[in-house]
Amino acid sequence: MFTVDIDTGGTMTDALVSDGATRHAFKVDTTPHDYTLSFLACLQEAAKAMDYPSVEAFLRQVDLIRWSSTITTNVLGERRGSKVGVMVAQGQEAALYGKGRSTIVGELVSDGAVIGLPANPSAADILGGVKQLLEAGVRRICVCMENAFPDDSAERAIKAVIEDQYPDHIIGSVPVLLGSEMAPLRHDQTRVHYSVMNAYTHAQLATSLFKAEDLLRDEHGWHGALLIGNTNGGVARIGKTKAVDTIESGPVFGTFGGAYMAGLYGVSNAVCFDVGGTTTKASIVRDGAPVYQRGGELMEIPVQTSFAMLRSAVVGGGSIARVQQGTVTLGPESMGAAPGPACYGLGGEQATLTDALLVLGYLDPSNFLGGRRTLKLELAKAAIERHIAQPLGVTVDVAALSIRDEAVAMMAELVSNTLKEGGMQAQGCALFSFGGNGPMFAAFVAEKLGMAPAYAFNLGPVFSAFGSAISDVVHSYERGIDQPWDSASAQALLPLVSTLNTQADRDLRGEGFDPTQARFTWEIDFGSTEADVSTVRAETGAVSDTEAMAALQAAVAQAAQAGNGMLALRLSTRFVVGAHGMSKRTEQVPAQPVEQRDARFSAAARQPVPVHRWEGLNVGDAIDGPALVNGATLTCPVPAGWRLVVDDYGNARLQPH
Repeated sequence: MFTVDIDTGGTMTDALVSDGATRHAFKVDTTPHDYTLSFLACLQEAAKAMDYPSVEAFLRQVDLIRWSSTITTNVLGERRGSKVGVMVAQGQEAALYGKGRSTIVGELVSDGAVIGLPANPSAADILGGVKQLLEAGVRRICVCMENAFPDDSAERAIKAVIEDQYPDHIIGSVPVLLGSEMAPLRHDQTRVHYSVMNAYTHAQLATSLFKAEDLLRDEHGWHGALLIGNTNGGVARIGKTKAVDTIESGPVFGTFGGAYMAGLYGVSNAVCFDVGGTTTKASIVRDGAPVYQRGGELMEIPVQTSFAMLRSAVVGGGSIARVQQGTVTLGPESMGAAPGPACYGLGGEQATLTDALLVLGYLDPSNFLGGRRTLKLELAKAAIERHIAQPLGVTVDVAALSIRDEAVAMMAELVSNTLKEGGMQAQGCALFSFGGNGPMFAAFVAEKLGMAPAYAFNLGPVFSAFGSAISDVVHSYERGIDQPWDSASAQALLPLVSTLNTQADRDLRGEGFDPTQARFTWEIDFGSTEADVSTVRAETGAVSDTEAMAALQAAVAQAAQAGNGMLALRLSTRFVVGAHGMSKRTEQVPAQPVEQRDARFSAAARQPVPVHRWEGLNVGDAIDGPALVNGATLTCPVPAGWRLVVDDYGNARLQPH
């Protein structure tokens, strides 16, 4: 039986089909007008490539499907979400409990859609605010009161008044979200920001997810588990997933895939370098695990929660190149998948990074995306000539090299800043490159920053889907606390432990999973401030409330944390489902002829370099630069002074020699 992992990105949608022994990778163009079309196209490609007569026949061999995406990320980034209204404490309409104007006011929620309620508001106060919001076109209302956690009775009272006036069964009903439910933490502004992000993205994500579920069940007769990728690196059923939990879930799976590879290679520290068609993303693996941050910005929105540190730059294969004040710039605009770069021949006339890479000789025009598209070199040259070479007064070759160098500079700056933020040095840190364009820039960026080695993965074009393929069902629960740890703590904390334990048990059973087969991880954050936090952890199975509390007490005693203030209690549950890791490569493939192509690596003249077919390389094969490796799944320039070696897992390791 197979598992299917699908990752919907801004430009391409990737799929990885695995039975644990073999893997099949597929890529299709993303269809942003209806994400379920590219979702289904992946299944159609899989059925066709694996010789099944129909999608239905293929799905009969599928146990589960995991779907991660950037749907919520794109909705937030492009500012095309639902109209959201917010009710806050009077006087906080602009600051939303922060020190200045909140970044979401005027962006995710308009100035006129924030209502300030007095202390102990009357029904008239509440309904008057609702009327004002509805007249402004608001379709979802977030209620976020000051100091509403852990006691959220004030928010619940407001919700009751609204739902009494606008019950679910009438057309004019309006969904009400409580900040205390969206982010059960003590930080007031975080509760507002999370609830607004969730309300803003909910409709678009829900439409895609439920349509996919209906399509699988009603049109293709499949009743297996459709699990949705979450930002915590796990998956969950649609009914247990909030929209805000899926932000950047696709790229985050790439980070977890990187952590997995770091474990295989015995690499302690690595930068995950993910270059796609629209953006480049960087994240960190430190001591073999993804680096999390507590507090910071999630999609440029400040929050005080724990999430994987992921940074982005708006540069990718489709980034448009321009000349501004005598200098080449890239992005932020992108040609996307349609019409795409000029070399696609689909009507795009702007010069893009992909056009430059084709002109420089790095891409095989007849084998792009495994031969599914033929690139047109003359169109790429014409676009670069018109938009870059002529304004700069240089040759097309020099113009293309300038575009590449600007991309390398932007990517290197992103990686450097991400390392600095993570408190790490480039030297002694590996670079894990993936995404459709990651291997293209791996050696260039690593050389610029003094990093080594750099890796390019055979599954690089679908690496986030690989990260999904090793994921489990994960649920996370967090509650803010404000009390010291002392002799009375166990008694005071037990009801909260019981609440989280009950919720975890209910959620797992609701998804059809046996809680007794899950791993429970309990954590308590200690510290005097949110910025000065230490964490105590206890691992258990599904145990009783008192047994869980006893495990926490033992962990606290071991860490000598008694007397410190508790900031938060967390519980995460993990249920293993169909995870398929990576094994060493044993098969030998026939060697393929080495070709030659003119390429340009530096300011020196264009020169003929050997071109090796990736599919013809075996474990232990070594290639010295300057050279090119082209294949259906990997395109990797090897600069002069660098060597590429195929490692035991069938991946490429690059380092100076």
